[in-house]
Amino acid sequence: ATVARNLARHFSDLDLVRLTPKPAASDLPPHFPLRLLLESLAPQGDAEKIPAPLIAQVLEAALHGSAYPFSILQRALERARAEIDKTSRGACKTVAEWLETLQRWDARAALVKAVLNRRKRFFPETTNYQPLGRNMDPNNTSEGYLLGSLMAVLERLQQQAIGDTNASVVDRYFSGASASPRSVFTRLLRGARHHVRKVRDEPQKAGLAFLLDRLIDDLADRFDPKRNGFPAHLSLEHQGLFVLAYHQMRKWLWMSADERDQWEREHPDAPRPFLWRTGKQSA
Repeated sequence: ATVARNLARHFSDLDLVRLTPKPAASDLPPHFPLRLLLESLAPQGDAEKIPAPLIAQVLEAALHGSAYPFSILQRALERARAEIDKTSRGACKTVAEWLETLQRWDARAALVKAVLNRRKRFFPETTNYQPLGRNMDPNNTSEGYLLGSLMAVLERLQQQAIGDTNASVVDRYFSGASASPRSVFTRLLRGARHHVRKVRDEPQKAGLAFLLDRLIDDLADRFDPKRNGFPAHLSLEHQGLFVLAYHQMRKWLWMSADERDQWEREHPDAPRPFLWRTGKQSA
């Protein structure tokens, strides 16, 4: 009975929205299998390159309900930076390659969430971030989480302004932004102003660009100028928050109208810039 409870907690800690599209004739598996979790931490998904002791530690944490090894977070960050440029369809030669990359990305982000939540649970006195849920949290004020969310919004704004490109802001700046955000985001925000001006007179694009611009202002304004605004560096834990927030915000930005209606009903306390449909109606 204890093992069953621990496994249930293991799957609950890993529960996360997916970027992998749902197959036409079925649903995605409800849980991440151990093999996929391990493959997400290995170059090109080669699980043979994962050290045996780490495999044993992951299994032990799942069965005993203990904290996951911190080395998972370090490996996940390395692989996220290495594969971020492969998460768009145009960056992969085949659909199969793209789907495999997205599956590893989803599993990796789920591991980041699980590691961080268990560290929060077991070592609350040494963690300075909020607990993490399945979906994007518009009220999360942790620095790494805000910056990862901002990165996803800047990427979406660039796509709206110039379409898909061989070198998006994420491809070029994800690694630097997640480790040393102050110098990178100052430059990215200047580029965002240019993208907004570019689509201002295009009726089919201006509406979404306006909403994204408001989101950017809301997220950036949460950094106090009296404390030098964006942090110069992020700890490993906050780098993990950056990856997770980017994942969740990217999913949120591409929700369908029905999904967004449901999300807004479930989050009436979200800041106004996040309420794209109910906020528009009330305005």
